Amino acid sequence: MILDGYTDEPAGLGVPPYIDVYPRYIAGAIWSARKDIKIKYLTVDQARILDYKFFQEANKYDLIIVIAGVTVPGKYLGGRPINIKELEEWFKIIDKPLKMLAGPAAKFGIGTIGGKVAELPTKIKENFDVIIKGDPEIVVYEVIHEDTLEKADPYAVRTSYAEIEEFIIKGTKIVTQHPNYGLNLIVEVETYRGCPRVITGGCSFCIEPLYGLPKFREQKCIVREIEELYRLGVRFFRLGRQPDIFVYKAKRVGVDEFPKPEPLELERLFRGIRNVARHLKTLHIDNVNPGTVAHHPEESKKVAKVIIKYHTPGDVAAFGVESVDPVVVKQNNLKVTMEEALKAVKVINEVGAIRGYNGLPELLPGINLLFGLKGETKRTYEVNYEFLKKIIEQGLLIRRINIRQVMVFPGTRMWSIGDRVIRKHKSYFKSFKLKVKKNIEPVLLKRLVPKGTVLREVFTEKYINEYTYARQVGSYPLMLKIPDKLPLGKFMDFTIADHEHRSAIAIPHPLNVNNAKPKLLKLIPHISRNDVLVILKNRPFKSLEEVHRLLKNKDCLKYLAV
Repeated sequence: MILDGYTDEPAGLGVPPYIDVYPRYIAGAIWSARKDIKIKYLTVDQARILDYKFFQEANKYDLIIVIAGVTVPGKYLGGRPINIKELEEWFKIIDKPLKMLAGPAAKFGIGTIGGKVAELPTKIKENFDVIIKGDPEIVVYEVIHEDTLEKADPYAVRTSYAEIEEFIIKGTKIVTQHPNYGLNLIVEVETYRGCPRVITGGCSFCIEPLYGLPKFREQKCIVREIEELYRLGVRFFRLGRQPDIFVYKAKRVGVDEFPKPEPLELERLFRGIRNVARHLKTLHIDNVNPGTVAHHPEESKKVAKVIIKYHTPGDVAAFGVESVDPVVVKQNNLKVTMEEALKAVKVINEVGAIRGYNGLPELLPGINLLFGLKGETKRTYEVNYEFLKKIIEQGLLIRRINIRQVMVFPGTRMWSIGDRVIRKHKSYFKSFKLKVKKNIEPVLLKRLVPKGTVLREVFTEKYINEYTYARQVGSYPLMLKIPDKLPLGKFMDFTIADHEHRSAIAIPHPLNVNNAKPKLLKLIPHISRNDVLVILKNRPFKSLEEVHRLLKNKDCLKYLAV
């Protein structure tokens, strides 16, 4: 059994509707060692629903591999990562199979929320036969191949991607057991791991430099993986498991801190993907180093144009700005000054701000800000707020702002600092978040999706109170709240009717005036209270022409149907 407790790392997301590389690589390693082995894939949310039946089932297996670890905390709609208490209690009850713990929790420790120091409690260690500190697929392959734990080295790592490409392809079919399969499952695909900035030490808090300099996967291998996933029915993809997609196969990696992008290498990759997955519905990216864009604006524009040529709209270049306070930048070896960060935002806006067929701009920056770092003072919060204000003043578009407190992991230079800065600046952090929520995010959201914008192919996911929550499938999708209980698990179009600070209020598009509830009619853009009363009094209508004759404001008709 593979129990997916979900992962979230600087380069990689595995919380539904995402599936990360860990379960796929591990499954492929098992089937490469012995093709006759039966694997049950289960998510932690499925285990919670099964309750005591999960323990009964798990105890029937020979081996259970638990994947866990959140190193960049977030708020999730699609699933809840496994927590320390569950790791402590569940795997005392599950005592018959051999038990292995894999993922960031095993390698670095367990981060629960931002502002905490990661740890792997002794109680958890005692529950597992192997804590995999190396690459799970290599360790698991050895265990299955040798049919014993004794010869397995829990610190074993892969030396190249060639060593595991067979695992990657064979493991693709595990996606068919994911609860989101056939619905909104999005597969995280790895292009490389490691950080080009290792030569200068990398950022003080980040685990990615611990992997060393980048080792790139070949385009043909990535394309082959996506071809196989596409054959299995997957239609949503993200090239997300790298710290900077713009420097994929850059020639001067290991020489320059900010190597110059190679647009032709990205062209070969994206063109290859489109050739084998012609009717995919999402092809997005994740991380982009703003320093790369600031140092190489022309090459970065070319890369952005390549991505836009082949991807799907609503894409996000997630910028790890972290801080623009010069003191914090210097003491933590961060990537950009305020001027450089603004330059990077402008470059992506120049190319990507055009609106795509699904209603969102093609490619926009996302801004990550991180607090609790070395050198932080009250002034840090003021400077970072000034940076966000400049984005607004210059009329730029941002898809989203992530404001987090650092999660501290062993092996990083922040380990010696711990959470001292965070504890000292709690009030500053809270005040900063409230200011951004009130003054910055609403302005940016209204620019992103003005009232009346129609968003296509939005998936209805969950009920919370009397609202249906829905999102498009992709990188950092915009949350829509619909004040009605719509069928779940459906793709629909919606009209933006109003804005909150990070989500939008929406109504189905087009809205059927004959059966829509009054509270939805009131949200139709441009409609007056009197026109709502006219609709309610005169429905049902046989045609839109009838509605047209009765309504005073004709602008709202484009959002309606009968």
